[in-house]
Amino acid sequence: MGLLSSYRVLDLTDERGLLAGRMLADLGADVVQVEPLAGSRARHAAPLSDRDGQPYSYLWATFAANKRGLAVDLGCEAGRHVLRQLATQADFFVESLGPGAAASLGLGWPELSEINPALVYATITAFGHDGPKGGYAESDLIVWAAGGPLEPNRDGTRPPLRISVPQAFLNASADAAGGMLLAHHARTRDGRGQLVDVAAQACLGLNTLGRVLADPVGDAHPEWAALISPTARTDQSGSGTGTSSQLKKWRCKDGLVEFHLAIGQAAGPFTNNFFRWMHAEGAGPDLLRWDWRILPELVEREEFTEQDMQEVRAVTAAFLAAKTKNEILQAAIAYKLLCIGVSDTRDLADSPQLAERDFYVTLGSGRRAQTMPGRWATASIPAFELHRPAPQVGEHTDEVLAEWLGYDGQVREPLHEGRVIA
Repeated sequence: MGLLSSYRVLDLTDERGLLAGRMLADLGADVVQVEPLAGSRARHAAPLSDRDGQPYSYLWATFAANKRGLAVDLGCEAGRHVLRQLATQADFFVESLGPGAAASLGLGWPELSEINPALVYATITAFGHDGPKGGYAESDLIVWAAGGPLEPNRDGTRPPLRISVPQAFLNASADAAGGMLLAHHARTRDGRGQLVDVAAQACLGLNTLGRVLADPVGDAHPEWAALISPTARTDQSGSGTGTSSQLKKWRCKDGLVEFHLAIGQAAGPFTNNFFRWMHAEGAGPDLLRWDWRILPELVEREEFTEQDMQEVRAVTAAFLAAKTKNEILQAAIAYKLLCIGVSDTRDLADSPQLAERDFYVTLGSGRRAQTMPGRWATASIPAFELHRPAPQVGEHTDEVLAEWLGYDGQVREPLHEGRVIA
């Protein structure tokens, strides 16, 4: 029995919010994924493969897992009536239909809270439902750029590039799940539901944590990090080129390592520790003469020059190129470094740490079997339930309507015949 096993969730999200419902489902909630009759557009979201001659979305298979599926036509009043009836029986409701979309269907927070005052209602958008950016386009790249994390990750003055596969709305979805649980905690005291309004742009500030911390720790000029840090471009040998932006990826013996020659009171000590490691191994003894906590002042006094930075980069690149990811990990633990090997999918699949924690789970059987990330935490009490693969279109429509609303075959049959449900 999971922590939320007695609670029901209506999930009207697509690829922009599926993770929120998946997290509640993993905690044991009965999460019903609501789709159009033709299926959610998230079923076609990348990354894609081919299974039985049909496109197969790993995103859908992963983030819709552990949920039941219900298909209903919200374009007709009969379908919206069914949904409103379900909402009276739900404890949580989460949607990512876009600004104003749920309200236009009569499924907004004011409408549903009136018929179910205890409902916790979460809405996930790119920029919120109002404000000057409320109607902006919302590609992953646009949201990342608007949220801030792309600014220090550009190649000189060229436009920033996207960050791997789409992730901005994964941040928002996780925040929505956390927000719903906070609202639920308050509900256990006063019995009242709440609106959890999540804008992905606002969620991404945490991804600029170094900049966020600059002022509280006394870094008067955090912009120095962009001016004197290594560049984001790396040649084939692993050494940095140029001077205008940040290099955080270096080549190591078996892949890449994440390491930033950081400065300032917050992060500079970790760079000092890195050069102590190098010194202990007989590399770069002269690098100990600089204190990276006060490097901006050294630059201003011309005690640290661009040539010095070039030499630091070259020595660092050569040192890391001779190390494996595991050697770097062990040094990071021993010397307290902000330095770690970049895991690829094979590293993650073979990780003894993740295996020890039973992180992966295979849900479904036969052609529907899929191995994916499972428990994202452990607890001393039963907390998680993982027991079903992502639903097929309308797979559980009849059983959900029977369990939640008491609809028997006589009630459901005309709804099927009228293409209200599937």
